[in-house]
Amino acid sequence: MTLNLVRMPLKMNELNHHSPKEALEFLLAHGAVRYTDTGQVTHLPCSLTPWKPDLGFVTETEELTTLYTEMYHRVAQDDDFLHTELEKARQADEFIERLFQAKSKESGPKPSIYLNRNDCMPANLSDGSIWPKQVEMNLMASALGEASSVVYRMHRFLSQHTERRFKENYAGRGLARGLAEAYKAMNATGIILLLIPVGEVSVFDQRITETRLVEEHGLKTMRASLEELGEQGEIRAGDLYFRGHQVSIAYFRTGYSPRHYLSEAAWNARNLIEESTAVSVPSARTQLANTKLIQLVLSTEEVLSKFVSAEVAARLARSCVAFTKLDAPFTGTDGTTELGRDHALKNPDDWVLKPHREGGGNNFFGQELIRELEHMSARQSEAFILMEKIRQPVFDSVRMVEGQAIPCRCFTELGFFGTAFYEAPDAQARENIANGYLLRTKDESMDEGLVLGGFSFLDTIQL
Repeated sequence: MTLNLVRMPLKMNELNHHSPKEALEFLLAHGAVRYTDTGQVTHLPCSLTPWKPDLGFVTETEELTTLYTEMYHRVAQDDDFLHTELEKARQADEFIERLFQAKSKESGPKPSIYLNRNDCMPANLSDGSIWPKQVEMNLMASALGEASSVVYRMHRFLSQHTERRFKENYAGRGLARGLAEAYKAMNATGIILLLIPVGEVSVFDQRITETRLVEEHGLKTMRASLEELGEQGEIRAGDLYFRGHQVSIAYFRTGYSPRHYLSEAAWNARNLIEESTAVSVPSARTQLANTKLIQLVLSTEEVLSKFVSAEVAARLARSCVAFTKLDAPFTGTDGTTELGRDHALKNPDDWVLKPHREGGGNNFFGQELIRELEHMSARQSEAFILMEKIRQPVFDSVRMVEGQAIPCRCFTELGFFGTAFYEAPDAQARENIANGYLLRTKDESMDEGLVLGGFSFLDTIQL
């Protein structure tokens, strides 16, 4: 049985009539744009031919999102587990060590707010069924919810005179609502501080969310870089203040990469948040739980069962691919056992070399993987893991880049956004739901999936 990924393109006369001019104007009119390196504004790359998938794959990916959120919340509260599993990684990776130091500053138990995304690819299982295989769970700075919603609305608009139907996608609205509901449940009175990277190009996606918080939910927001908060923030009677305003929630749209902490002021900001009553989205402990090494450890039913029921553990394990540490024994499909590093060097196209930290664009594939492994010391290898490369059949698509329609051979990655709120570490979720999706289709020659990095383009699910 072959994987049933069906691309349903617009008829050629419709494509010529609508695209790319009407699509471009819709994106520009509704804010699906970004800054270029020269400071100009351009539309985000998107598909002109929505994707029609196996709906079982879509439904399972959506349902897995809430299960993964619950599981990762429990992992994040388990100090012994985090310290044991990341002990060697923190010795090899200063970034991981600094996150542990920030976690140690915690002022005490706090509520937990999750604005995350569960990214999966469709794959064929040995029994012939189509099933999501998880690429990663993004618990920090999950972006492009607003832009994804715009592309969904664009496809609906362009197809208004056809019978096509699409899976509803108001991800941006859902993320803002989830954050606002958590704020109100906390009886908070301060601001929501959006922490953003210096030179952010995806400011428009963030601005729409920020506007929703103000106009639709009556909340107050501010924006700052980590350096600005670290230099101008202060703690008064346990509360965090920035430029005279009490901060109730610090919402990270940065901070997932070492390049976001180029000064001690940036780390000071992280420590201030942990030391204060402000709720961090996510907390340092949640970010540690979101490392790739923890994803590796959580890929077996045995370990998953420590945090969720046996039934849920089996379901989550079914969505996991193979992982291995570089210097751990790995048994291939031929029954041969060797170090993960050696197996990957012999089979570089079957693996992805990933650092523990979150954030796309840091992975190594193929020949780059070989070069990295050949020059990596034993100590450096503790900061990386190997993940099985997920394969799927390619299909035809038409993408729009810089206003031009470009035919391409592609594959795709689907991520459902989730929002959840826990009033205390050991409390049951007050809310845990999936809220829309990010569908990223990419040219078959691309390995990475970053839309803002130019590797992929926004897409919509056709029913």
